[in-house]
Amino acid sequence: MKTVAAFTSGIIVFLFSLVQRTSGQCKEAAIKSEMNVSINYHLPHFITETPIQNIVLYKHHIYIGAVNKIYVLNENLQNISVYKTGPVLENPDCAPCEDCKERANLSNSFWKDNVNMALLLETYYDDQLISCGSVTRGVCQRHIIDPDNPADIESEVHCMYSKQRDGESDSCPDCVVSTLGTKVLVTEKDRFVNFFVGNTVKSSFQPQHALHSVSVRRLKETQDGFEFLTDHSYMDILLQFRDSYPIKYVHAFENDHFVYFLTVQRESLDSQAFHTRIIRFCSFDSELRSYMEMPLECIFTEKRRKRSIRNEIFNVLQAAYVSKPGAVLAHEMGLSVNDDILYGVFAQSKPDSSEPTNRSAVCAVSVRTINEFFNKIVDKQNMKCLQHFYGKDSKYCLKRTFSRNASYCEAQDDEYRLEVTTPLQRVDLYMGQFNSVLLTSISVFTKGNLTVANLGTSEGRFMQIVISRSEATSPHVNFPLDSHPVSPQVIIDHSLGADGYTLVVTGMKITKIPLNGPGCDHFKSCSQCLSAPPFMQCGWCSDRCVRSWECVKRMWTQDTCLPRRICVNVVVHSCLCCIPTMSGLVMYSH
Repeated sequence: MKTVAAFTSGIIVFLFSLVQRTSGQCKEAAIKSEMNVSINYHLPHFITETPIQNIVLYKHHIYIGAVNKIYVLNENLQNISVYKTGPVLENPDCAPCEDCKERANLSNSFWKDNVNMALLLETYYDDQLISCGSVTRGVCQRHIIDPDNPADIESEVHCMYSKQRDGESDSCPDCVVSTLGTKVLVTEKDRFVNFFVGNTVKSSFQPQHALHSVSVRRLKETQDGFEFLTDHSYMDILLQFRDSYPIKYVHAFENDHFVYFLTVQRESLDSQAFHTRIIRFCSFDSELRSYMEMPLECIFTEKRRKRSIRNEIFNVLQAAYVSKPGAVLAHEMGLSVNDDILYGVFAQSKPDSSEPTNRSAVCAVSVRTINEFFNKIVDKQNMKCLQHFYGKDSKYCLKRTFSRNASYCEAQDDEYRLEVTTPLQRVDLYMGQFNSVLLTSISVFTKGNLTVANLGTSEGRFMQIVISRSEATSPHVNFPLDSHPVSPQVIIDHSLGADGYTLVVTGMKITKIPLNGPGCDHFKSCSQCLSAPPFMQCGWCSDRCVRSWECVKRMWTQDTCLPRRICVNVVVHSCLCCIPTMSGLVMYSH
């Protein structure tokens, strides 16, 4: 069979004559739901014995933090090493890292599962994995990674805890994570490794001094633990508010010289309603003097009759991701491709609760816009003191005015800590498209000029959808991945060639999904097949939507091609298709 390049120009003219007829049919078919959303794609995956909490990728190895175990997988998701972290025998008289086996038969001793609360990579001192669990007061262990054998995390393991000497502060810098929820961010600056930690705390925690709401601590050069730089390197919600004013830390990231936490908390001490906030402070501020909080709202705006407008607020953040945009989205948002954008999936919560409902929205805001908003609002004095840290009657909360310089990083007094009262608002990117589903995960990548989001749901579905501010888009990938919710913990890797993949966690399962999509089989019609984004390389062949190399005789060329996507049955036993690629359209036949 000759390739398309050998076709005569007459055939090309014939195909052009069919464009008008086929395009109208394709538009009509595209309106219908012709995607198989029940298809099962067989993708590389690994199933653990206990639930997964965290994942880290390093030197083509995947480290999985799960209950009682840390797994090491290769890039094919094959298990090559397991390190046991629990259950752990705990006793009130037994210090962290101390062997308590001799107390095993005592009535106040008990075995406790070790939930992986944080799994972190640190490469300044050594290549090492730092694992912090729910046992032994939130103390961490560090696993030295052998450069010649990254799977070995068992040969050299050190407990990161030092007993306090007599006369020293009763604070515990080595007590890092909370069993109620935590977010830890590791940064390296000026020859120091800093850990920024946000913890959910309760008044019932004992001892009460062990864990702080927000803190910055430095990894000791001896690496046997941590140290607070001053007695003001942490902030604590007042004890009387710890049960009535819970704060959930959802995401943390660093950008330029700022550290950011995203939280879900009550709108005020007197309110039962919850909302999302951005916390920001300077990364070199060892006393958190530059600490600020600001509400972040994701809104769906619906225009109704008589020109009335109804705003629907999706108030509780479920997951977030920071990445750079493709050229098209950058242009639409007035940004450059080097700007960072914060993407978030938000849900509406039940009344007076942080529990999400099955109504979601997706919003995006550039980090530059966040900083500009902070500056603008502070200039307008739209702020108040942080009552949950200071109390309503504190001298910092009575008859106060706020003044700031542009850097926000030179504060010498607590009065610079503040809460912005005006929310930063953004509109749902998908105009209510996800108002009947609970989105639980998001990650974002670029393909050519496009920006694409991976979305996960509470029902274990995985979706891909192009992000656009100017065109309406819908998921071009939507299939069941598992029966468990998709975790906010996700990794995108572009290191192996241009295609790349994402690692997605659902319960006790981790799955590797190509960024180009799992395949084209879910498109049931020619029109939908050819409406797929170019990077998926989907084409119609023998009444199926397939990748170009899957067409029977793989005879395809980049020679002459029509300037638009069409699909035409030339003869009964032959098919001619245009498939989209990053450089244009490709025909192939069989």
